[in-house]
Amino acid sequence: MQWSEYTTAERLKILRSGMTQEQLAEAADVSVGVVRKLERGGTASLPSLLSIASALGTDIAVLLGQQAPRRSMDRDERAALRTLSAATHDAAIGIPTDTEPGTVEELRVVVRRADTAYWEGRYTELGALLGALLPEARARHDAAGIHEKEVTAGVLADVFQTAGMAANVWGSRDLAYAALTYGRQIAVQAGDDLRDAHLAATTAWVNLRDGRTSQGFALAAAQADRIEPKMSEHDPDRLSVFGQLVTNAAVAASRGGAREYLSQAHAVGARLGTEYARGRHAQPYGPLYAATQAMSIAVALGDTAGALRSCTALMVPTRGRPEG
Repeated sequence: MQWSEYTTAERLKILRSGMTQEQLAEAADVSVGVVRKLERGGTASLPSLLSIASALGTDIAVLLGQQAPRRSMDRDERAALRTLSAATHDAAIGIPTDTEPGTVEELRVVVRRADTAYWEGRYTELGALLGALLPEARARHDAAGIHEKEVTAGVLADVFQTAGMAANVWGSRDLAYAALTYGRQIAVQAGDDLRDAHLAATTAWVNLRDGRTSQGFALAAAQADRIEPKMSEHDPDRLSVFGQLVTNAAVAASRGGAREYLSQAHAVGARLGTEYARGRHAQPYGPLYAATQAMSIAVALGDTAGALRSCTALMVPTRGRPEG
């Protein structure tokens, strides 16, 4: 039987194996009534579901059946995580290495390769790539002249973003926060507002996966207000990042104000017309992503009609990639 074929009640019972309902409720900081209601087939608020998923050591996507539980890390992945941790902190501090860094274009190629490894689930390879890429990107940035500094800062910030995403997948939240914060510091120093906002969007998503709903909402909403594109603006990079921010805000807002943010998310997706990632980096955003997240929110809130509308939207073909 596929994981998605179980009900949320059945998945919750499987995931809390070894824990009583009372222990889970205490760990998630929700009432035991919420846990009992879910296991009887009822619904709960999205913040409660996020907290329960975090207490179970998993993601809400697993709890809702959108992805299967991830197996435990094997020895190679644990070693890759240790390598990633050391490389992340060393690169942030700027510890000198004997590595001869590649050119900016060479580094960008490796950044795209690391992104591909992330999305394809090749995490051992990803750890090895980032372990070598972080010190090289830092060395290239430190050696850059004044005219190249902005470009090298962008490469380094993007590597930190991928490192944060990798750490989040491995469940190392503290390392994820650290990598993303380091990347934001580099972006701010370079005056790159859009990259800073993109890193903030990823940080907000880690907040949500960590059960820190209020922090995720505050960060996503503030950054969305800061970079909101004008109606006449068609820059796909800005639209993509803004879309991620308002979607994250919608997930965190839940019943409190999800509809307002979801409306903006769908509007931005429609303006893009297809899935698009800023600079071809990290999470693509578009109408399909907006509809998928809207369906997740509707399922979590017990909004069957909303879930069906979002499911229908997922079946509608999208236009080609916008120019930009």
